Amino acid sequence: MIKLFRNIRKNLLTEGKTTKYFKYAIGEIILVVIGILIALQINTWNNNNEERNLEVKIMKEMRSNLKLDLYEIQEDIGIMDDINKACDYVSTYLKTNELPSDSLYYYAALLRVTPHFDPNKSGYGLLVSKGIGIITNDSLRNDISVHYERLYNYYKRYEEERLRFHATHSEPILLKHFNMKYQEKYKYYANFKISNEDYLILKNDDSFIKLTDAIKFENSGVRNRAKRVETNTLALIEALNNELNNN
Repeated sequence: MIKLFRNIRKNLLTEGKTTKYFKYAIGEIILVVIGILIALQINTWNNNNEERNLEVKIMKEMRSNLKLDLYEIQEDIGIMDDINKACDYVSTYLKTNELPSDSLYYYAALLRVTPHFDPNKSGYGLLVSKGIGIITNDSLRNDISVHYERLYNYYKRYEEERLRFHATHSEPILLKHFNMKYQEKYKYYANFKISNEDYLILKNDDSFIKLTDAIKFENSGVRNRAKRVETNTLALIEALNNELNNN
């Protein structure tokens, strides 16, 4: 093609057709410019298409992560419900029963349980590495950022506060009164034992009743934050579904 253009220009100059040569040269320049613009447009379209495909891939991975997170946080909420139930049960049992029983052993063991939520962040990690701006929906992009950077981090702080309380207050007192046994048949693989003599001491220890109330208080605070995580996770999954369905 270039050789053809060169021959045409050469012939025009040889024949002395200067005016036609300049017109032709200008036309050739215009064609080259148009070709460059078309190439740039195609390149831009290809880049946009690649970015859009990457955006869809990231959103799908985040949605998959969030579904796992939802299952885990709901499981933790169920565990925390069991812990609160155990606090009430142990407190009432100590006030109304003269001797320990298997049910006391089971529920007392629940007082030491501290569920831990570990969110799945592979999709969000990929998003951060590629630039969060790749999410074209402004509202969705903000929701994702708030969910991972604020909601999850804030929930982790609640869990850490409960762990500090447990290590400082709950664990020492529970181990002081009970013997901890591993029991595979129980839901949380633990069972506490206490002798009749030690039970009478525990029964008359008002500070232990206060401890069960404090455990419930700490646990309820974490549970309330977990419910917020659950609600927001459901909403973010729905937002991702809507965005993916629009593609």
